[in-house]
Parts: sequence; structure tokens; C-alpha cells
Amino acid sequence: MSLSALAASDRLRSTSRSRRAKDRILAICAWAALVVAVVPLLAIAIFLIGQGVRSVSTEFFTSDPPGDLSATGGGIRNAVVGTLMMTGLATLIAVPVGITLAVFSREIGGRAASAVRFVVDVLAGLPSIVVGIFVYSLVVVATGHFSGYAGAVALAVIELPVIVVAADELLRLTDRRIDEGTRALGMLRWRSFLSVFIPTALSGIITGILLAVSRAIGETAPLIFTALGNNFFTLDMNEPVQAMPLLIYRNALNSAFPAARDRAMGTALVLVIIVLGLNLMGRWIARRARPADQR
Repeated sequence: MSLSALAASDRLRSTSRSRRAKDRILAICAWAALVVAVVPLLAIAIFLIGQGVRSVSTEFFTSDPPGDLSATGGGIRNAVVGTLMMTGLATLIAVPVGITLAVFSREIGGRAASAVRFVVDVLAGLPSIVVGIFVYSLVVVATGHFSGYAGAVALAVIELPVIVVAADELLRLTDRRIDEGTRALGMLRWRSFLSVFIPTALSGIITGILLAVSRAIGETAPLIFTALGNNFFTLDMNEPVQAMPLLIYRNALNSAFPAARDRAMGTALVLVIIVLGLNLMGRWIARRARPADQR
């Protein structure tokens, strides 16, 4: 072997060793990041299961909390129903508005679309307590009382940017050939979006909606200023309504009483399970929507 070939072989061997070392370092960093992410999650899950599972029973879901937080017994029926009502109404408000803004941003373009994206980005970064104060001034002060409707509006504002971003990104990823095909067929813009683009991106949009709901369903600060909470079971959204985050907050403030602490932990466990289920459902839908060779 010539001297030049030996020198080239040494350089290749040196480069290969350097790449292997970098690969090991990156692998170690990736595993360390995984541990940092998973360990706190497991710790929270183990803590909630250990502290909250003893409170969960059939009565826990079929009865309302006692008026006296130090009293034993009681459940979270009113909080579960109130959470579902307010989150459901918030989603009904946020979904059509969010998808409309995403379609506007994609189709119109220009400065108007840039302004919409800027406002959505700012809205996504707003602290939830600021949203609560804003809706309090806008709805609660105007109507003169706290209500489930005000809570739903606050949750809709929180859900809106998540839905807009998800829908906008998915509509932008739609195959350009589909766009050209609809234009060649002479379809109107609104018809092409309703009949082609939104159905094509529907699975991803649903995933974004589920992620938005999972974020909003655990918010406490906006509901303190809007829904306020209610110890009694009610289906009237025009009066104060209880929610699971509010029930956790109120009982945790009185955790010196064992009964209040148990209710807070049990409710927290149920809420975490609901959020985890929504996230898993969103991932499952996104996975089913991928081509078979990418799963």
C-alpha cells in the first residue's frame, strides 16, 4: 500500500472514531433528556395514584361535595358535569372560529394573514389569568354575575390559538396538486375548502382540537374570575358553575382537613386521567391518519 493510501486510511479511521464518539455523546444526551422528562411524570403519576385512588369510588362520581370542606364524604358530580358543559361549549365556540381563521390565513395571505398569525401567537402566549381577567371585564361585569357562559368564553379563548395553529399548519401541508385540481375543476374557493381541503386535513384538525381541549380542561385561573364555582349541582349555565380545577383549588387550600385533601387528590387523579386520555386519543388519530409506510 502506498504512503498516500495509508495516510488516507488513517484520516478515515480518525474521522470514523470522531463520528462514533459524537454519536455516543448525542445518544447519552438523548437518554438523559428522556429520563429528565419521564421521571417527574412518573413521580407525579405514582403520587396521585397513591394519594387519590382511595377517594375514587362510585359515590365519588354520583354525589356532590359537602358545604363544609372539613366534612367527610361527598363527591365531584357537579364538578365533572360543569367541566364537561363549559369545555364542550368552549370547543363549539373555538372550533369554527379557529378553522375560519386558519382558512383565511392560508387563502388570503398578505398583511391581513400576517396580522392574524401575529394576534394568534400573542394570544397563545398570554397567561391564563390574564384571559380570566379580560373575560371577567368583558362578560361578568357586563352581565352583573358569574356564570358558566363566562367560563366557557374564557376557555374558548385559551383553546383558540391551539386550534388555529394546528389547522393552519395542516392546510399548508395539503398537497399542492389537490389545490390545482380543484381550480381546474372550476370549484369555488369556499366549496373547495369545505369539500376537499378540510376533509383531507380533518384527522390532524381533530388531533389539534383534542390537544386544545386537554389544555383548557385543566385551567383554574380563568374560571376563578368567570365561573366562580358552585357547591350545588346545576345545569344552568347562566349561574356560577363548578369545575374540577376549581374543586381541586378550593379543597387544596383547606388541605389541613384530611377529607378536603382526599377530595383534592381524587379529583386531581380523575382530571389527569381525562387529560391523558385526550392526548392518547389525539396521538392515535394522528397515527391512523399517516400512510401505512410511515407508521
